[in-house]
Amino acid sequence: MRLHHRQRIYHRRRPYRAVTPASLPAQTRGGEWRRNWPLVILTALALTSSPATLPVYSIGVLTGPLEAEFGWSRATIQAAITFSTGLGFFGGPLGGWLVERFGVRRSILGGIVGLGGTVLVCAAMTGSAWQLYLLYAAMALLGAGAGAVSWTFLIADRFVRSRGLALGVALSGTGLAAFITPRIAVAGLEWGGWQGAYIWLAGFCLLLILPLCLLGLPRGTGGHRAGSLPETEPPRAGLTLGAAVRGHRFWLIGVATFCIYVAVGGLIPNLVPALTDSGLSQGEAVSIMGFFGLAIVAGRILVGFFVDIFWAPLVASAVLIPAAIACFLIQQPLEFVAYAMAAMVIGMATGMEFDMLGFLAARYLGLAHFARIYGRLYIFVALGAGLAPPAFAFAYDTFGNYGWPLTISAGLLLLGAGCFLALGRYPAEREFALSAQ
Repeated sequence: MRLHHRQRIYHRRRPYRAVTPASLPAQTRGGEWRRNWPLVILTALALTSSPATLPVYSIGVLTGPLEAEFGWSRATIQAAITFSTGLGFFGGPLGGWLVERFGVRRSILGGIVGLGGTVLVCAAMTGSAWQLYLLYAAMALLGAGAGAVSWTFLIADRFVRSRGLALGVALSGTGLAAFITPRIAVAGLEWGGWQGAYIWLAGFCLLLILPLCLLGLPRGTGGHRAGSLPETEPPRAGLTLGAAVRGHRFWLIGVATFCIYVAVGGLIPNLVPALTDSGLSQGEAVSIMGFFGLAIVAGRILVGFFVDIFWAPLVASAVLIPAAIACFLIQQPLEFVAYAMAAMVIGMATGMEFDMLGFLAARYLGLAHFARIYGRLYIFVALGAGLAPPAFAFAYDTFGNYGWPLTISAGLLLLGAGCFLALGRYPAEREFALSAQ
């Protein structure tokens, strides 16, 4: 009787069982992929038209035609990206709220309609730069539901044993956008000028990606208030948003993410001039950028594979520390092959940072309120990506070379590695406060 009484007290304190890799029904990595591979492919395709990729990768094609049509300077046109990426500061939390309030499926579908509709309205601009800025800001806000927050949650929720690799493959769609989006814009330009480019980009969202998502997104992926889980699924484990923000791990992940994004976000647009300053020709520097791009894809997939096997902070540090060393090497007079290898190491660090954010958030903070927590963590992404280019430009103008900016980038990468290592062991099952579904 005494033992039975103690058992009743224990179960009253823990009425729900945490869902972690150890407590899930046995399912192999192969089983996860056989069941969910269409969703991974859909995510990669859909992220080619997300609010974070479509404006960024199409603006380069549209700059010349808009300059010729309205007489805007190139700086004026490029400033539109500041509005679309800068509002990621609000778009991340908004996307997380939408997922919890309306569910993943409805958030994504609504976001695609909002993004595609706004892009279509861009074809009706009449010549005010503020029209351009407001429309690009609207892309970030109206398309927030179709952003990385929703898709990352969807993948993290359906993969446990192969979560890292699945995130790496799925989020490679952001890199695929660099190949697809400019070509769609060019085809639209040839069809109907700059208006045609916006129409074709909107059509890509509304006539291709939207139907694919209507057919491919699983039903029942709702928010907490909209029936997030089918009755047959166990409750998800994880911290509430308030508990996560009060804990040190949220801030360690956030600070590490910010440091890495400032470092690589400043390096990407400045790598070619930094290499030419080191003695390479323009053609050689551009060739190295090709290796850099391949390394981004490789970094996403390889790091995703290894974090499923080894402790993720150690894997991240094994990439970030060599990348910090590479920042110093780029400043030295080296051979072409050495520069290429250094750029590839930095490229791997660039590729892994976004996937690592989703993986660590799920592993250390849980899935119960993942969308809202990830949305808050995305603020660090937006801040880092937004501050990096002007900070690099200011440092170059101040010192007259890339020595100090590259040295600062190396320090930030090392600081990011230190923050990851400070996360400690993965939380045990009993450490997660369960959210009643």
